[in-house]
Amino acid sequence: MQSTPNPLNQLLECPYQQTCSGCQYLHMPYGEQLNQKQGELAQIFARKDLQHPPIEILSAGAGHLRDRLDFSLQGGRLGLYGKGTHDIVDLETCAQLSPALQEWLTEFRRFEWPVEKGSIRLRVGPDGQKGVWLDFANVDIKKILDEQTILRGLLEVAFVEIGQRRKVPVWTGSEFKLKDPELNVWFETWMGETPVDLYCHVASFTQPSLEANKIIASQITKWISQFTQSRVIEFGSGIGNLTLPALASASSVLACEIDALSLEGLEKTLERLPASLKDQVGKLQIHRGDFQKKILNDFTEFDGILANPPRSGLMGFLDPLEKLNLQDRPKFFIYMSCFPESMAADLVKLKNFGYEMKECVIVDQFPQSTHFEVLSLLQRK
Repeated sequence: MQSTPNPLNQLLECPYQQTCSGCQYLHMPYGEQLNQKQGELAQIFARKDLQHPPIEILSAGAGHLRDRLDFSLQGGRLGLYGKGTHDIVDLETCAQLSPALQEWLTEFRRFEWPVEKGSIRLRVGPDGQKGVWLDFANVDIKKILDEQTILRGLLEVAFVEIGQRRKVPVWTGSEFKLKDPELNVWFETWMGETPVDLYCHVASFTQPSLEANKIIASQITKWISQFTQSRVIEFGSGIGNLTLPALASASSVLACEIDALSLEGLEKTLERLPASLKDQVGKLQIHRGDFQKKILNDFTEFDGILANPPRSGLMGFLDPLEKLNLQDRPKFFIYMSCFPESMAADLVKLKNFGYEMKECVIVDQFPQSTHFEVLSLLQRK
């Protein structure tokens, strides 16, 4: 009987390994990659004198996970930057892409663009729907609208968004016009065992992988369920990817977000929740505005904080904690980040505020690369 190969010993094959900069660990068996990331995170914590529990690693696989990826277009080449150069490597295949996204890339490459330089996001949704975001200069956008042929062909196979404002091209009978952004189901989160469609734009920020995101959602729900009837405040809810898993096990959630388009997506998601989850909507409140500068006088009305901040970290969001007595601070803090350096700086502040790390998990949603997602559960001493 033939034995099943151990995925930890797996080496992915890629014809662009020597030239493309997208993957840094293709030469390394997958198990060694995970050990490398685990060791790197431990070193980052050690440099900040942060004590931590054993670092757990969760993975959805050694490759082929991404359901969205941003490609660069340069002189007819569509791909990623080469190693040590500003030139684009023209990619026909990619070890990062899910089978559905690889199929979409192959189909998309038949289009020839009269554009010298630009950025293109390809995405597939939970049901395999295909989307593309064309982020070009205004002069190139006009050129494509006037040319018409490319857009006609593209709209036959995919949903199209154009420019920083995520406009949607519509044929009027004689020309293309750009209309306002349109919300569709481009991602998916989980409330317990129930999948939830997330309404957003092709250009919206989401996690890169549907499969890996299920692991993240499950971890959030699991941690919050440890604190019975908890009242949670979330920093940067976005389209609700972590909000809804938190809502599944919290007594209430206050979701704070500054981006209006993301909140429009979250509100539509709430309107379209499955019937079995409709009773959860009343547990959620939304705060619109720049919560980093001012939101509350303190955090005393919450039992837990959930944060997935940008690269810059939490910044002034933590300041109100300093003014509270230890027993008045929220009991727990869940921190998620793909920027471990800024995360570690924030964890030092939380340590000084009386929090200690109880669990730490790496979700490897960027296999074959140096990047990784970190989730940490901290509790008030």
